This record gives sequence, C-alpha cells and structure tokens, in this order.
Amino acid sequence: MQNVFSYIDFQQKMEGNNRVALLIHNPENESSRCAFRSIAEAMHLNKTISVFVADVSQVQDIHPVFQITSEPSLLLFVNGKIVKVVEGCHESDYFKALMNHDLN
Repeated sequence: MQNVFSYIDFQQKMEGNNRVALLIHNPENESSRCAFRSIAEAMHLNKTISVFVADVSQVQDIHPVFQITSEPSLLLFVNGKIVKVVEGCHESDYFKALMNHDLN
C-alpha cells in the first residue's frame, strides 16, 4: 500500500492503474487501524490492484472530493471511476471478496 499526500498526488499515482483502492483513514481511530490491517492482509497476494492510503490528519483535500464523511472508508475505482465505497472495518475475507467482485 502506498501513501498519498493530496488529491493531485492520488490522481497522478492512479494513472495507468485500471483497478485501484483508496483507504481514507485516521490512524488514531481503532476502526481505521482494523481496516488498514484487514486490507493489508487481503491485498498481500493480490498484485493486480493498486492500493493507496490517505491519512486524514495529513491529507485533507481527498475526502471532500468524494464526499466521504467517515473513516475508515475504502473507495474502489475501475478505469478511474469510483464504483463503490465501503465504510468501517471488515474481515480480510470480506475485503478480498469485495475487491475480486467489484474490481473485475
């Protein structure tokens, strides 16, 4: 997972990637830490999806663009278009299935 530091940074890093996930999270929040761990575990063997992370304490221009009001939120993109937003923490198997289903 790669950190992004602004909306422009995310846009630049997303270029050339057909399947992208963006986790908007607050590392001070237990639910966000849980989501980060589950997504990291889910993506460990999946090299076809680019996963980016935005820490809301450092990046404050991404969540308004996508109208995200809570963290953690996982945004899934296919060919640059958002296809799904998932809020909260879930088991890694849930994230695996979600990414395999919604990003194909």
